[in-house]
Amino acid sequence: MTPTLAGRWQTRILLTLLVGLPVTFLFSLFYFGLGADDFDIPFRVLAAILILGLLLDPLYIALQGFRWDHDWPFAFQVFFSIVEFLIVLGIGEIPGLDDILGFNAFASFDRFLTFATHFGLVLLPSTIAVLGVLQIFLLRWRFKGGQLGRMK
Repeated sequence: MTPTLAGRWQTRILLTLLVGLPVTFLFSLFYFGLGADDFDIPFRVLAAILILGLLLDPLYIALQGFRWDHDWPFAFQVFFSIVEFLIVLGIGEIPGLDDILGFNAFASFDRFLTFATHFGLVLLPSTIAVLGVLQIFLLRWRFKGGQLGRMK
């Protein structure tokens, strides 16, 4: 599939809503507990990754234009997902923003492992959804550049 900008945005938002939010809720529930002060931090990380990804998608579309087939291989998608995760964790270290975002992933190795575990638990089902579930339930999705509602 050669994704369009609108298709990338729609797929990213769909995966965040249908996969990212439920997985993040379960992760927060089991890791922090429902009444914990840190319960919302994984949601902040997920939202920050979503916003950063939406901002970087036009760059990805431009980079995809330099490839001979104008396609975006799945390996690129996984690689740049990891890059986005690391950028968000780095942004969380900037003085002033760490208070706004509410997380400091590099405060300790255990804290970094917590964020990495959350990211992995969201990335794996998202990957499965893109490679299989979306193609099963949204038959024309891959032929429309990832767009969900486009008719032609």
